[in-house]
Amino acid sequence: MTFAHQVRRYAVAPFVGPHSVHGYYGELMDNSATATNAAWPAANRAMYYPLILPEPCTAYRFFWVNGTTVGTHNFQMGLYNDNDAGDDGPGTSIVLGNQTLSAGASACQFDDITDTPLPAGRLWIALWGSGTTPSLFRHAPSSTLARHMCGMGQASLTGGLPATATPVSVGTLTTYIAVCGFTTIPSP
Repeated sequence: MTFAHQVRRYAVAPFVGPHSVHGYYGELMDNSATATNAAWPAANRAMYYPLILPEPCTAYRFFWVNGTTVGTHNFQMGLYNDNDAGDDGPGTSIVLGNQTLSAGASACQFDDITDTPLPAGRLWIALWGSGTTPSLFRHAPSSTLARHMCGMGQASLTGGLPATATPVSVGTLTTYIAVCGFTTIPSP
């Protein structure tokens, strides 16, 4: 008896981020994992999360889910190509969002961007925070899971996200996987 191999094919979700099926962490977390409210880990910290898109799509807006404390510092999101030099990690920016003051406690906040076509394949999403006062909803896996299995990175950056990413591969990675991402639909 023979069986035909079925290739799993799915469309790009309306909300894409590290927690979605397109993010490495989304594939690893179990259904009982609960996002909790926590302050941004460090001033001028950028977190980078890898994503896999199964087919081309368009990014319309960035989003993040604010925690219970908001309004004193900015967040900025961006999308990056996989490293142009061939090393593992993000490379040049595809689109950078605006530095936006966190607003709306325990609510999803959006940043409208220019409609940006994205290719299929591996991309990186970045989230930068200017200070530690605001909180977001996030998961905090072990540093081993975050670094090795989720592939995330971080960088200290004054002034927001750069045109070319330079995250560090660190042993003491801040394990802060924010509930954030981009939408593939113009409005929810």
